[in-house]
Amino acid sequence: MKKLFTLFALILSMSFLSFAQTSGTAITEIDYYNATRYSGARNIARTTDGYVIVVFEPGSGWENQDIWYANYNPAFQSWDVAQLSQSTTNATGIPAVVADEAGHVFAAWKEKAADGTRNAMFSKCTFQDAFTHAWTTPVVADTIDNNTGVLTIDTDIYDNPFIMFSIWNDPAIFKANIYVSKSYDGGVTWTTDNLTSQFPTPDVLPFNYMDVNLASGPDGKMYAVWEDKPTEITNQYEILFSEYTPTQGWSYPEIVSPIFDGGDQVQKYVDALTPVDGAVSVYQMGPAGYTFAGETSALYYDNGVSQVFTAAFNPYYTVPASDNTQWIGDVMTSMGITSSSSILFVDDDNRYNNEAAITDVLDNLGYSYTNFDCGDNGGMATDIPGASDYEGKDLVIWFTGDDYKNLAFWNVADEDNPELINYLNTSGKKLIVIGKDFLYDRYGTAPDTFAVGDFVYDKLGISSYDAQSWRDDGNTGVTELDLAPGNTMTTVTKLSWGKGGTRQGEPSIASDPNHVLHMAYLDENGSHILYKTFDGTTWSDSVRLDNTADTVTVMRPNISIDPNFGVYVLWEENTGKDTTTGFNIYNIKYRTSPDGGATWNDVQSLTNLSQTNGSGYSTKNPTIGRKVRKANAEVGFEGGAEVVWTEANPNSSLGYYVMYARIPYVGTLTGVEDENAIPVKFNLAQNYPNPFNPTTEIEYAIPKAGNVSLTVYNALGQKVASLLTNKMQNAGRYKVKFNAEQLPSGIYFYRLNAGNFTSTKKMILLK
Repeated sequence: MKKLFTLFALILSMSFLSFAQTSGTAITEIDYYNATRYSGARNIARTTDGYVIVVFEPGSGWENQDIWYANYNPAFQSWDVAQLSQSTTNATGIPAVVADEAGHVFAAWKEKAADGTRNAMFSKCTFQDAFTHAWTTPVVADTIDNNTGVLTIDTDIYDNPFIMFSIWNDPAIFKANIYVSKSYDGGVTWTTDNLTSQFPTPDVLPFNYMDVNLASGPDGKMYAVWEDKPTEITNQYEILFSEYTPTQGWSYPEIVSPIFDGGDQVQKYVDALTPVDGAVSVYQMGPAGYTFAGETSALYYDNGVSQVFTAAFNPYYTVPASDNTQWIGDVMTSMGITSSSSILFVDDDNRYNNEAAITDVLDNLGYSYTNFDCGDNGGMATDIPGASDYEGKDLVIWFTGDDYKNLAFWNVADEDNPELINYLNTSGKKLIVIGKDFLYDRYGTAPDTFAVGDFVYDKLGISSYDAQSWRDDGNTGVTELDLAPGNTMTTVTKLSWGKGGTRQGEPSIASDPNHVLHMAYLDENGSHILYKTFDGTTWSDSVRLDNTADTVTVMRPNISIDPNFGVYVLWEENTGKDTTTGFNIYNIKYRTSPDGGATWNDVQSLTNLSQTNGSGYSTKNPTIGRKVRKANAEVGFEGGAEVVWTEANPNSSLGYYVMYARIPYVGTLTGVEDENAIPVKFNLAQNYPNPFNPTTEIEYAIPKAGNVSLTVYNALGQKVASLLTNKMQNAGRYKVKFNAEQLPSGIYFYRLNAGNFTSTKKMILLK
């Protein structure tokens, strides 16, 4: 790690590190892994007086770290850098800041305590002038024993700070949930709430680092969103939402981005294995029209001494629970394993912890087993079974998962595991290996071929390996695993792929002046940035913001809103490949709306990089300030959304700089609380009263003139009333009375069509 005096020398001596606030040049030279990361962490904040602060962590490892900050000095047009945290352990991470409306800056970060836990920390900065400011002594901002992970900070409308975080480490030690700490006395005392104690998966998170985000609502309310995995068998990630009310606490989480259901979304890749002579192909890829149909995905090998079954896929993501129990049970039956057999289960899925895909099967089928956990150090195994662990075992089941991290299946030098070889050299011993990455972990990209004398060839029966995880299959994907011709494991049956859903995550939220919640998020069904709003009752339909093809990767959206309803959304986008380094190039794109999301300007580029550095990145994790400020002539600020990110730069000795840029102010609307003001977005409200008999009123808003239709349908989808039919209306708010005197009691639906906007809501008629 750079010495602190070296860091200060760089800041003071390198003239290109100072810049006017309208430019996009470097702030300082710090470690990109810890400076800006995760959509929830906001690293830049500007006060109402125009003072601005960027927080970062200038560490190049997991130790010897503290939180630093840079505040912009308009008198000298430079950034002054100083240390914020003074932790005893020198281990910190993921700082975030927000400015309140009274001129303060609130900072939060995680910090390792003497007992090894990582707490949420808080400090408040008060400015006297451009040259004088002071931070309060940092305090612990949570009331639970935990290992704070990704966190973010925001304030309610009364400037009370809220800190949201996920759990960072082993759920066997710390309960892995989503938490929010809040303070009503300026950050002196805190209370901590568990948002996932009941749903979707109490004490379990699908992965350690989970994006979390906060935004304020009316009357002291707060909104929280995060990405979670309610369905535990298939690869379905969804965005969950909870609302805090001061008198009621946090609401029961709800899913606000239902999984795409337009057909089977599959785990597209399965590694291919070529059996040696004498080994039997059990499963092969299908169906017949698939690009790699017929290639082996699982094989069985009896080498005369020991027997091994190898499956080059992870059933956790791909196989329905019922099929999973069946095929693993069939394999064990075919290999002669009974309830009296002595079994060692090796949990080598260090990063994602999906071992339940196997242990649940063993439990369901009544097999007893000894569990060996290989441990987890940032995804790396920390322990390997020894000779005593194998002693007396009839079968070893080794689950490697698919986390592409170093495994215990090989020794620490990525060589053959001698204890496993000794076990397989004993007559009658049996091994089942399940996972997608155990060969990739050692051999990397493929194909790779093996020969007599190689462990993989002699013991596993594999003569060559092709990592389809890194092959382009035309975005088609494996839809089934067929039984291979000549398969001698007669109890095993064909496997259909499970419906894997798609991922919707990385949520980022912001509130507009009317407390309407705006959210930008990632939808991996085609890899797109989507946007939707929440009016306190109903979520709108989503709008796509990027303009890329389905094959182009986009990620990490961030959203902010200005006082005049201007919306700013940015993200990272794959714009090509560096032919020299071979790594993908990512640039930062953004899109703005001047009118609260009703209309959108064209996509713009914030960066235009054409190369990566030796670490393999061009840009990294841009974050946008939560509060977008208007122009301030006194400090030379032209107004707009401020962004910081890390960028590859050959002029840096480390290969990267933290960068700053400003997206120009775009908001055009004034407050719209006035009933006579023009709405900022389309909206169809819930009818009132509801239930009703026989009349009710339907209110809607349109931000621009156009033809409007309002239609009522019964539960069978039959039209029962046309309240408006292509009627031209100016922008405004409207109410329509519906009389259902001639209709029977029941559930009805009303649909608004206005231009390209369509929204449907349910109402109940009770007579």
